[in-house]
Amino acid sequence: MKIPINIKIQSERIYNDLGMRGGQAIEPEISYANVTGYMKKTKDGLQVEYTEAGENGAGETVTTINTFGDNLVSVNRVGAMSSHMVFEKGKCHTCIYDTGVFPMQLRICTKELENRLTLEGGRLNINYSIEIVGNLAEQNKLTVSVYPNKEALTS
Repeated sequence: MKIPINIKIQSERIYNDLGMRGGQAIEPEISYANVTGYMKKTKDGLQVEYTEAGENGAGETVTTINTFGDNLVSVNRVGAMSSHMVFEKGKCHTCIYDTGVFPMQLRICTKELENRLTLEGGRLNINYSIEIVGNLAEQNKLTVSVYPNKEALTS
C-alpha cells in the first residue's frame, strides 16, 4: 500500500577547493525542495518515490529512495536527470551519473548515514563526498524529511 507523503529535501554542497577561493572562505551551496510523493514498505525496508519538474522546460525526473536496514540506502533518478547512487555508512561505491551526453562514473563515499524513516514519517541524513577519477570533487549533506500528507489521506 502506498502512503501519500510530503517530503522536504535540504541539500548542502561544498565544492572541492578546500572551502577557499582566492584566500576567502566560500559559503556552501544550500538548496531546498518541497514535494509530494509516496512511501511504501518493501521486503528490505522502505521506499520513497517522488517526481520533480525539470528546470527551463526540461522533462520530469522520478526519484526513488530505497532503504535497506539502517546503514544502506540507494537513490535512483530517472528522466531529465538520471543517476544511481548507493550510500553505505563508512564505505565507498562506484555509481553512475548520466550527463545527457555520456554516463560518468562517480565514487560516492558515505561518512555518515542516519536512517530514521518509518511508515509514520521521519528523517534520512546522509553526509557524503563525491570523487571523480580519484579526486575529491565535492562534499555533500543531504536531509530528506518525510511526513504523511493528511490532505491526500482525507480526500
